Amino acid sequence: MPQNDPSACTADKIGKMTTDLGAICRRHLAFTKWADDLMLAAIAEHAPSDINVLRHIFLGEEVWLRRVRGDSEIQLTQLQIPADIATLARNWPDIHRQWTEWAASVDDWNILVHHKNLKGAEFHMPAWQIVLHVANHGSFHRGQVAASLRAAGIAPPATDLIVYYRTHANQ
Repeated sequence: MPQNDPSACTADKIGKMTTDLGAICRRHLAFTKWADDLMLAAIAEHAPSDINVLRHIFLGEEVWLRRVRGDSEIQLTQLQIPADIATLARNWPDIHRQWTEWAASVDDWNILVHHKNLKGAEFHMPAWQIVLHVANHGSFHRGQVAASLRAAGIAPPATDLIVYYRTHANQ
């Protein structure tokens, strides 16, 4: 990657990474949007009624967004489940936009985000860990969607992180 790319972690000629939590987190959020968009388009085209896993990814991104923005009480069960593929396609860009705006405003990626799990246990985690969790969570579940598409004889889009890095190296 170019060393002057402010939205990415940089590497020297032998691959040593210069760590910038903000750049890494913003890059992973951009990857998440890219991968979500590809998988949403594939499902919309090939299996528009099979959206349960995409719903779960969307709701996970929404609940964590609300938490990092200060709603320590929000639970996944309190969110509106997208009714269909059209609703997902309409609402997901706004969630991605809000994540991007939030990430642009963060000065301290180690700030603790207070939240509770469904059992009521309280947690305090740094924002950077939550962002990387959101990216990882989406990757895991997009893999499930890809497996479903393959089982139906449909080639899923390539949404691996390495593909994102290769195709977005200059951004």
